[in-house]
Amino acid sequence: AVGARSVEDQEHRFVASGIDVPIGLKNPTSGNLNVMFNGIYAAQNQQHFLYNGAEVKTDGNSLAHAILRGANNENGQNIVNYHYEDLVKALDKYSEFNLENPFILVDTNHDNSGKRYLEQIRIVRQTLINRDWNEKINKVARGFMIESSLEDGRQDAPDARQARE
Repeated sequence: AVGARSVEDQEHRFVASGIDVPIGLKNPTSGNLNVMFNGIYAAQNQQHFLYNGAEVKTDGNSLAHAILRGANNENGQNIVNYHYEDLVKALDKYSEFNLENPFILVDTNHDNSGKRYLEQIRIVRQTLINRDWNEKINKVARGFMIESSLEDGRQDAPDARQARE
């Protein structure tokens, strides 16, 4: 079985601390920002761990950053986390955890849009308005994850046999 690639996975946090490129860590589907920021903290700091039987020491990745993807509550309802107050909360967490290079990407799909792709336009607009409204948000909310679709809904990979016909 393949382990979930999650901000909650300690091994992934440690590996992220040894990569010299920006690494985004999404909040878990529970929406718990502390879990995400603990992951960013682990990725930004030096780590010493075993990986595939080898001893690994990392320097930390100061470019590890937050991706706000929304959440799901216990009833399966979407909870968004791109609003003004959510961005301010994330900024506060950057300070609380004493992290370097505060950087937030807003994932306009997933639970933030309820997987309704046309909502992504509104989410980008609202985030840009929030950037204009608050200088700190303007400096830190620097990008978006946007899913593009040729058609509405989910497109599964075509069956290999079907693709040959």
